[in-house]
Amino acid sequence: MKTRISLLLAALCLSSALFAQPSQERRDRLEAAKVAFISHEVGLTSEEAKVFWPVYDAYQAELRSIEKDPLHEIMKAKRDPKSLSDADALQLLKDLERTAEKREAIRKAYQKKFLDILPAHKVVAYLLAEKEFQRKLREKLEEGRQGGPGRPGPGGQGGRPGGRPGVHPGAPPALF
Repeated sequence: MKTRISLLLAALCLSSALFAQPSQERRDRLEAAKVAFISHEVGLTSEEAKVFWPVYDAYQAELRSIEKDPLHEIMKAKRDPKSLSDADALQLLKDLERTAEKREAIRKAYQKKFLDILPAHKVVAYLLAEKEFQRKLREKLEEGRQGGPGRPGPGGQGGRPGGRPGVHPGAPPALF
């Protein structure tokens, strides 16, 4: 139990410096934290991990190969949906459905592959761990946007007492 808590705290404590690093290094460290978190939560043996992670990487690559969410460009442009013609809106809805179907087909195919590697309870544990990691990451990102510890936010100066803002003596480097 102490190991689990220590691992989780280390991953969470190591997050702030990532925002100051180049994006590839940030992605690599985030991926390493994710691998450590999921491996620990699922209880992967070293033999299982050797087989699981390459399949997982292929799964993620396939998901990334699918075009972006069709709503992404509209949201990015802060475009009002009322400005779309009915024909454009219908096409967008069809594109959304097609993208969702592709993603679901990939998920189903890889779920079968995961079941060939791991017992069903570990596949479920993986799915839960993935969601929990994403939840913690969203919380951490939101904390950063709202001026969490060591960061200035609305109505606050941020920083840590007795030192430079965001720096805690003896603190490990940030992970995500």
